[in-house]
Amino acid sequence: MKSPSWLSSHVQSLEIAPFGRYRSDCPVCNKRNTFSVTDDGVQRFWFCFHADCNVRGRTSVSLSREYASQAFEKRSTPIMSATTNFEIPDTFVSLSRSLEAMQYVRKVNCHYAYLAGEVDLRYDFKRDRVVFLVKDGSKVIDAVGRSLTDRASKWYRYGRSNYPFTCGGGDVCFVVEDCASACCVSNLVRGVALLGTNLLEKHIEVITKHKKVFVALDKDATDKAIQMVRILNGYVPTRLVILATDLKNLERKTRDEFIRKYIT
Repeated sequence: MKSPSWLSSHVQSLEIAPFGRYRSDCPVCNKRNTFSVTDDGVQRFWFCFHADCNVRGRTSVSLSREYASQAFEKRSTPIMSATTNFEIPDTFVSLSRSLEAMQYVRKVNCHYAYLAGEVDLRYDFKRDRVVFLVKDGSKVIDAVGRSLTDRASKWYRYGRSNYPFTCGGGDVCFVVEDCASACCVSNLVRGVALLGTNLLEKHIEVITKHKKVFVALDKDATDKAIQMVRILNGYVPTRLVILATDLKNLERKTRDEFIRKYIT
């Protein structure tokens, strides 16, 4: 949906501090708490999360002397990571303590990233799960566990950070659904797992630090993926990747060839 002409003026008039964020009911579709505005000190980016709306755009900021002073001060101040405190449970032990855990890691092609030190994996003997530690830099801020049995929900989140799981480096990002998929692509791109199919503001903050973004969700989440591409394109060049087979289920050579078609 094209944003109405008056929306740019509306966004400019909002009282948002430099590098701040704003959330409200959408002024176009009137859906509750779906309208988001991000100020980067120079421009303001906005979009509506609602699937039937998707208004989005960007506008320059009116640089008053007071605003410019605040923006300069904030840009000059080191940004501290705002993450919740998380303590690693005593039930997390070395991955090698469970043969089933090691077999799972190999099955979903995560062992390459594990051996390369790109991902920190543990075994939770209490819940019988392979655990992917979620980090912000070198700090562990959360953890996500994959069940090794069919008796419990497949994925379990231990903390409340809302931070995505990331694996690998570089300025090209593949947005995927789960941790295993993020690990298996990390030799070529940075894998970012949403841990679901909902795009949160914390996800956007991490994803839009890259120069190029590719959204590669499972085939049954194509509608969600298209919506994400629309939103993320307001920040960074973003393309949709159509998956016939889950990335973590492909052999490494086949998967690498598939990814290179997009990034080269």
